[in-house]
Amino acid sequence: MLKLMIRFRTNRYILLADIRKAFLMIRLASEKDRNRFCFFLKKGEKLHCYRYKTLIFGFNASPFSLNYVLKFHAEKFPLDECLEALKSSFYVDNLMKTANNAENLSDLYISARELLQKGNFNLQSCTSNCVTLQKKMEADATLSGFDSGWETVLEYQYDPVQDSIRVSPPSCDLDASTKRKILSETPKVFDPLSLYIPVTVRGRLLMGEIWRQKLNWDDIVPQGMRFISVRLCIYP
Repeated sequence: MLKLMIRFRTNRYILLADIRKAFLMIRLASEKDRNRFCFFLKKGEKLHCYRYKTLIFGFNASPFSLNYVLKFHAEKFPLDECLEALKSSFYVDNLMKTANNAENLSDLYISARELLQKGNFNLQSCTSNCVTLQKKMEADATLSGFDSGWETVLEYQYDPVQDSIRVSPPSCDLDASTKRKILSETPKVFDPLSLYIPVTVRGRLLMGEIWRQKLNWDDIVPQGMRFISVRLCIYP
């Protein structure tokens, strides 16, 4: 993730996309494998067993399996810039590619769509900070339809117009007043690359201070400490 994020912030133009229903595009050919992806449903007094015929979202090996299948599919074609991007610029089902030449990035987008479609993988929710490429995506009906202006990049939010990045604002309880509630609120800022750790580390420091005060889980935390928790530790 760190390598992709550094490259993402290095070059001028960006291409973001993801694969539509990526896991469901991988068929489980073996009966033995299908038996591992089953669930039970009770109808009346009878218990019915159903099996998936495809890979499912949430299985711990699904991201690895998808990555392996994508690389296996790419190996069928001659190595070029597009193939190199498909082998090294995916994080699970998210494609993140950058370049300093807008024309080259547009060509890569076209080639990537064509190559992936040959494996029954379809790119969707595409976006770019290049106007020309955006128009091409709109013509292909692959342009992201989100109205917020922010796109998700490795669980961060990216504004292609302002070329800025931020953490996703968490939904927090500003009235957290006990040790138990504050502990559940302070980790809500999802920051896998620790970009905001100089700010969010104060949540950990706060919890350390609460432990030193020897407060019980449901004791009311002093007002001054509660102010610090919601103003400094939850919102970077």
